[in-house]
Amino acid sequence: MWKDELRPSKRIYRVLRGEVRLEDEEKGIQSACSFYIYEGAVELLSLPSKEARQRALRKLPELIRPHIEKEAWRIFDKRKGR
Repeated sequence: MWKDELRPSKRIYRVLRGEVRLEDEEKGIQSACSFYIYEGAVELLSLPSKEARQRALRKLPELIRPHIEKEAWRIFDKRKGR
């Protein structure tokens, strides 16, 4: 069926680990990743201080960081009713 590198689970893993750009993957893989990006953003927002959130963001892989940060802002704005 799939070779190991082409398995959807492996492709999702590679995107979330920052090995592949999200934009370079098919729409189905992007959609599957969106759940994990949302979960990461929720976890990020649960941290107690701005400094802790900034530290956590810096630890994220460079290719996935902007997506989690954008989702965190979307959630934050929605919670604040903006």
